[in-house]
Amino acid sequence: MSKVLVTGGSGFLGAYVVRDLVERGDEVVVYDISYPSGAMVNYLKSVIEKVKFIKGQLNDLPTLIRTLKEEKVEKVVHSGALFDPQFSLEQPYLTYKINVEGTLNVLESVRILGLEKIVHVSTIGVFPVKQYEPMDERHPVFLPTEGHPTGPYGASKAACEIFGLTYYTFNKVNFIALRFSAIYGYGMRYPMYIKPMVENSLRGLPVEFATGGDMPRDYTYVKDCAQSILKALDANDKDLKQRVFLISGGEVIKASEVAEVVKEVVPTAQIKIGAGLSEFEKSDVKKRGKLDISAAVEQLKYQPQYNLKKGIQEYVELYKQYENL
Repeated sequence: MSKVLVTGGSGFLGAYVVRDLVERGDEVVVYDISYPSGAMVNYLKSVIEKVKFIKGQLNDLPTLIRTLKEEKVEKVVHSGALFDPQFSLEQPYLTYKINVEGTLNVLESVRILGLEKIVHVSTIGVFPVKQYEPMDERHPVFLPTEGHPTGPYGASKAACEIFGLTYYTFNKVNFIALRFSAIYGYGMRYPMYIKPMVENSLRGLPVEFATGGDMPRDYTYVKDCAQSILKALDANDKDLKQRVFLISGGEVIKASEVAEVVKEVVPTAQIKIGAGLSEFEKSDVKKRGKLDISAAVEQLKYQPQYNLKKGIQEYVELYKQYENL
């Protein structure tokens, strides 16, 4: 087993990765701006005594290097980022500073210390307007005519992939990027309709959206995302033909269809969602389409374990358990 540092390990996806690592016997250090709170404390409670938490900023290169060195870290999962595409439109500089500079600091730290591997949490937000379908890892991430549909967030994550691949090619940094799509589950923060649908319904509250029913996403359950990160950490370099992989649940589903699944799992749910898209979704939808995850299946041995219904069922059970409903 390995000594693994998880940036952003107090957050949604990071906490699931941390728990999986600890449960299989790895030593884990979390490097984050804050300690776990709320739902993530609940989710980590069975392993939290075995995790070391270091409060630190991605933009603080000396502290990051010192932490990696003192803790004798061997591998890094880089999930720390500013994740809010709509917020990034309002504060582009902050988005670039945290996501781009922060990732550069992690890559440079891995290079300087000669660590074994870095697995970078990326996103399908790196895609520009869809050029073909199914979309694979060779799909362009840059067009000469317009910016990314998800604004500075998508642009920052695309830049990070380019930096990581360049560190891999020229600086011998063992870099793998995983592009995730629409991560959902207990503890999620970015709502994507599914969070209020599930959580409000369980609390007996009606849920209504004026628009959004036509918004398609390839929803990916958080535990599938976590298992793909562990597979990337463990991957034998000889088995890899590439360094960037798409990870998803494998099915594009509209928000109106999500509502029907939630109502099936929670029969008392009262959900109404209008057709059409919000102004931001009209841009976001341009990059969405069927995703080809065959490279991850072949090379990382990734297989989604959760379809949408199964994922929502577990989300419901975890929410009820931890919130005492």
